[in-house]
Amino acid sequence: MQKDYSAHLDSLRITWLSEPFHLGIPIIDLQHVWLVHIILELEETIVESEKDGSDVDVHVSFRKALDYVAEHFALEEDILEHFNYPSFKEHVKGHRNFVERLTEKYYEAKDNQMAALGILQILKKWLFQHILHDDTDYADFFKASGVDLKSYCNEILKSGKYPISKEQLLIYQNIVQMDTTHIALHEQSIDTIQEIRNIWKTYNLSTGVPIIDLQHVWLLKMIVELDHSLKLGDGSSDTFHRVIAAAIEYTKDHFGVEDKIMRYFRFTDVVNHMNQHKRFIDFIKTRNDEFKLGNPRAGLHLVQDLRNWLLSHIALEDKKIGIAFESRVRELSEFTKKLHQAGEIAISREQKKLYKLVMQSAPDPLD
Repeated sequence: MQKDYSAHLDSLRITWLSEPFHLGIPIIDLQHVWLVHIILELEETIVESEKDGSDVDVHVSFRKALDYVAEHFALEEDILEHFNYPSFKEHVKGHRNFVERLTEKYYEAKDNQMAALGILQILKKWLFQHILHDDTDYADFFKASGVDLKSYCNEILKSGKYPISKEQLLIYQNIVQMDTTHIALHEQSIDTIQEIRNIWKTYNLSTGVPIIDLQHVWLLKMIVELDHSLKLGDGSSDTFHRVIAAAIEYTKDHFGVEDKIMRYFRFTDVVNHMNQHKRFIDFIKTRNDEFKLGNPRAGLHLVQDLRNWLLSHIALEDKKIGIAFESRVRELSEFTKKLHQAGEIAISREQKKLYKLVMQSAPDPLD
């Protein structure tokens, strides 16, 4: 195993040094090295599966890619916005398009092997096109502007908004072979709100319908909390049951709201949409049964299912609702307010508080 990992690091080093990926911004370079690591890891997995005829666990690779883009894009956009980068909007648009392409490759594939190859193709294209061109452009802008980038990056690291893992730092040290004492790993609590905000922006989940967005943010909170629990090695039944119970409650409240809105405003694709809701209920039941049978990976499978739901349903299908009623937002808000007053929509103070924290300047969804 050690020999394989050593060979992996050698390949990573050769790839990194073969192209001018180095931007001279340590916190960004560290994340770019991590992307090369993810690409090579996926490539090695595909080659190994072809040798022994095994199936690629593409879900793990897809999740790693999504984790990467949520962390990296949010950090990069923070820095570019802070220093008023002239091409900021175009750069962000490139990020959003990348997530869409990555998602399409994953969901359009007929089998795991094709999905894995599709993800690999997109990641490689991104590495050689975006980093070598678009990212180099902003690095040159910073150099020419003479901004105090180092101080701001140090502030970001100390804030804990974009945490760096020990594995990421070790790989970066090994590949770049430079002093990394300026990249300190601070002991800090995980910023759940910031992580939800990062995923929300990166996956472009806003539908433009406040009541629906509020409930989607609440679902995202469940995903992030379960994911944190699993990463910390907490496989307790309490955590799993709490998320399962919350997901079941979510189906009752959220799907009921969407159903009422779609039928009242005569949404044309209501039957297909409701069939997809049934699929959500089915996989929640499947993961609950899996957990009862003692499968130790039930929690991980649930996180994967929920994350897939974010991209396959919320970012695509639910957005269609927002687009369809874009000119009737005020009327829709009045309708949901009446439902709430009649007791047909249940929204807790915690949900409203979380929504306002994540959306920052968003108005009350029932005002």
